[in-house]
Amino acid sequence: PLALVAGGAAGLGHFVTPSVSYELTAVVASLLGLAACYLFLRVWSPTTPQDLRTHVEDADRPDRARILLALLPYVLVVVIIAVTKLWKTGVDLSAALSSADVAIGWPGLYGHLLTESGQPSGAPVYTLQILSNPGTWIFLTAAIVAVVYGRVSSGGRFGTSVSEMFMVLPRTIYSLRLSVLTIVTVMALAYVMNFSGQTTAIGAALAQTGAAFAFLSPFLGWIGTAVAGSATSAGALFAGLQSTAAAGAGIDPRILLAANTIGGGLGKIVSPQNLAIVAGAVDSPGTDAEILKKVAPYSLSLVVTLGLLVLAASQGLLGPLMVG
Repeated sequence: PLALVAGGAAGLGHFVTPSVSYELTAVVASLLGLAACYLFLRVWSPTTPQDLRTHVEDADRPDRARILLALLPYVLVVVIIAVTKLWKTGVDLSAALSSADVAIGWPGLYGHLLTESGQPSGAPVYTLQILSNPGTWIFLTAAIVAVVYGRVSSGGRFGTSVSEMFMVLPRTIYSLRLSVLTIVTVMALAYVMNFSGQTTAIGAALAQTGAAFAFLSPFLGWIGTAVAGSATSAGALFAGLQSTAAAGAGIDPRILLAANTIGGGLGKIVSPQNLAIVAGAVDSPGTDAEILKKVAPYSLSLVVTLGLLVLAASQGLLGPLMVG
């Protein structure tokens, strides 16, 4: 029951939040899931066998201060990003921050890459989003949290310093160096495929499968994320292909693009990078394979179910359930 409550609340957050600010979708959905779990556990108790339950001593039970400290990063990032994206009173803050963006023509490509008509393409331009990128404000949030955690240690029980908190960044970058390299490589491949016309050619070929491709569409996002560990990379790699195939097969491109994104989310369940993070989070390094064996059936069954839903949606069978 708890899993259904958490999933339902998170799903509601994913459905509603993009209409307000898509950057906050994952964070708001997670917070809604957490809040729903808290409220549900106030009226329901799991029947977990006693020997499998987590036993917490009274001295270790978190007080209000510790709970607030634990929630601080999530609440702070929601507030900061919401302000930077939604503030319109007096000044359009989002537009003002975007004015600081710097467009950089990619050396060796800009002005030399041609379109189908033989004209120079404006695509190879990198936009450095100094202030408009949510990552900037997430970094600021992390810095604020580092200072707060460095000065407030829950009564001395979890003592740390500001310098120790900031050292987490280089250590994290080093530990994720191979994952970062994988994502960068996949993104580079996506650009090469898009600029060279490979994506269009493959999409046109897949369009020949007709409606059957709608069922296979989520599997592309699933595979891309399972390999790269990033749904963003899977989107960059396959979004153009999905759009081209949809146009050729007479399917609404939005359906296949959504399928690619959701399939990517399901691929995270079996992504090696994510499994390593999960194993580390529960202090069980090296148990990635064991976790994979347990979660793979769920991931596969969900992506198959998604494929059937996408197939039904592409044929107009879901009717009023589809949002225009």
